[in-house]
Amino acid sequence: MAKGSYRLELDDQKKSVFVTQLNDRDYDHEEDVNAYPIVKESAGKLIETGINTLQKTLLLKKEVEVDHVHLELQEKRDEFKQRMEACAQRQIKVQKKQQQMKEKVTKFEKFIKENEGKRRRAIQKYQSEVKLKEQKNTEYEELLEQLEELKKRHKYLERKIASYKRFEHYLLRVVDAMPENYIEMQDSMLTSLMMRHRTLSETNTDLVENVIEMGDKLESLRAQLDQMKQEHDKRKLGINGELAKMQKLQEDRIDTNQELEQIYATDKGQLRAQQSELGQVLLAIDNIAMKCTKIADAPVEKLTLYDKLDRIKEHLEERIDVARTAAPSVDGSTSPNSRGSARSKASFLKKPSTTRVAFAQ
Repeated sequence: MAKGSYRLELDDQKKSVFVTQLNDRDYDHEEDVNAYPIVKESAGKLIETGINTLQKTLLLKKEVEVDHVHLELQEKRDEFKQRMEACAQRQIKVQKKQQQMKEKVTKFEKFIKENEGKRRRAIQKYQSEVKLKEQKNTEYEELLEQLEELKKRHKYLERKIASYKRFEHYLLRVVDAMPENYIEMQDSMLTSLMMRHRTLSETNTDLVENVIEMGDKLESLRAQLDQMKQEHDKRKLGINGELAKMQKLQEDRIDTNQELEQIYATDKGQLRAQQSELGQVLLAIDNIAMKCTKIADAPVEKLTLYDKLDRIKEHLEERIDVARTAAPSVDGSTSPNSRGSARSKASFLKKPSTTRVAFAQ
């Protein structure tokens, strides 16, 4: 609607209807109809009170109502069918619109992807160009710095050349003053002279370095010599201490050996006396064993010391038994002489055991 135009909208005019039959239509729910009832009483009341009303009239009325209901049902069916067809058409339209929307979305997504790819490529290109620009700016600054350094170097060399001019004049005067065949000439006399000076300077530097190196080696060798002398003195002191300990140990051992020799000499004399005493005892045992030997017994030379003592013991026991049987006592007790002899015999019988023990030791 254009700006400044107006439109008047009016409600639909309602219809006026005169109702001659009760419950013919439900006009109360229809907004566009004004119902004016002529009969205000109910149908049942009219039937009950009506005298001329026939049964046929009532039947016709019911048929009319049934036809009216069928007509309304058919209208509703037609209306429902139309609505269903409209819904089907609208569904088809919606599906078509959805398909069109999908196609548009697909095209739009493709377009978005293409734009996104273009945007990414543009960003990458921008970033690479920015990096390249920064790199170029850095290179440009470095080149400017190198140029400034080269300019400074050029000025420095110019000043140096100006300061070396006097040396060139001096070398020329030296060349003029030198003999003719003093230096082998290669390119120029100045170059040969400078090479000669460089060679002599390098030789002098090498000699100085060798002298310094030899001096350092000499100092290190002197330090090593002093250290070796100190270690030798320490070792000498240690060896002297050990030698003193060994000499003291040797003296102690010499004194101990002398004491042992004296003890050995003393023990040797005692051993000789014991051996002589032992020899006498053995001879005495042999003599006694020979006297105790019977004719049927084995000779004494084949018996051991214990066998000889056993033979002497057996001989004495036999003699004691013989003496007891030859001189029995009246009172059943022995006389003092017999007691003394018994004691002497018992002691004599005990002596071989002690002699045996001494001999075993």
